[in-house]
Amino acid sequence: MPEDLHARYGRQMRLPGFGEPGQRRLLGAKVLLVGAGGLGSPAALYLAAAGVGVIGLADPDAVELSNLHRQILHGAESLGTPKVISAAETLGALNPEVRVVLHGEGLAPSNALSLVSAYDLVVDGADNFATRYLAADACALAGKPLVHGSILRSSGQVGIFVPGGGCYRCLYPAMPDPASVPTCGEAGVLGATCGVVGSWMASEALAVLLGRRESSGLVLIEVAEGEARRLAIAPDPACPCCGRAPTIRGIDPAAYEAGCGTMNPEACPMEITVEETRELLGRGAGVVLLDVREDEELAICRMGATHHIPLGQLGERWQELARDARILVHCHHGGRSLRATRFLRSKGLSAVSNVKGGIDAWSLRVDPAVPRY
Repeated sequence: MPEDLHARYGRQMRLPGFGEPGQRRLLGAKVLLVGAGGLGSPAALYLAAAGVGVIGLADPDAVELSNLHRQILHGAESLGTPKVISAAETLGALNPEVRVVLHGEGLAPSNALSLVSAYDLVVDGADNFATRYLAADACALAGKPLVHGSILRSSGQVGIFVPGGGCYRCLYPAMPDPASVPTCGEAGVLGATCGVVGSWMASEALAVLLGRRESSGLVLIEVAEGEARRLAIAPDPACPCCGRAPTIRGIDPAAYEAGCGTMNPEACPMEITVEETRELLGRGAGVVLLDVREDEELAICRMGATHHIPLGQLGERWQELARDARILVHCHHGGRSLRATRFLRSKGLSAVSNVKGGIDAWSLRVDPAVPRY
């Protein structure tokens, strides 16, 4: 091993049972990171710093101002930039020896199995149930280990799922209603909580890569209380994914869209372009343009006559919207509004679509008089 690698990784190579063989194992490893946000940020930074040879980044979102208090891969200069590009720049500056592969389309039913199969391990920091279950099912079907993380306010959990040791559905068999658990935009989250849980995810991922995890488990973390406990997970013979008579034998796109509350996607697509938005707004009656940005953003610019409900208030105010209205949801770049769209569909409002690219795309492609920020 070259001397400069000893200089970079020497302190972890001195750990008992690690040494040069352990470092070479990391250098040859390939990890897919699902989500470059609050949990993916610290996980990616520590995996890159440790010398994981290839890190794949799967995230379709762009950097928004509300991300920056917790998503430490990104800075103010990256606002509006796709997260995978911003993350790759940060990781490249931290460790130029790591190869970063960008999957800007994110993890989707159409690519999940092929994408997961190309890596040794998946680290899932997704912020929605549909992507979590998609990543978990793809890992179970492809025989790949999974490290999962999630947070709610000051609590978090890290799941370690190794092939044959019990999968995510052994613990959580069915996808819950997306509206049953508030998002961090609704409930709030301390950035440092993401740091604790995301760093723990990286630690577990490294342990899996080094062959130190032979069974599945779950770590429950209470950051506010300064407590954590580890639970063992056993394979469930009745598990729909890895049990004796599994019912999940492949990736059915409808199963994951249903978890996001999609209803009749052909009649009312989950997402529409700004050009399609202009056409629908031109029809007038029955079309509602819902703006889920913050008050200070609304003061900068707007797309016209809108119904304004900030994303953090949507859980309390969504009933202001007529059930029979055709609702078009937008934010700055489309990330927050996509979550709002999924939430509203889970509440039974089926005629809801997200405006892809948000008001920024509207300014670029429809109305240049709308200021960009």
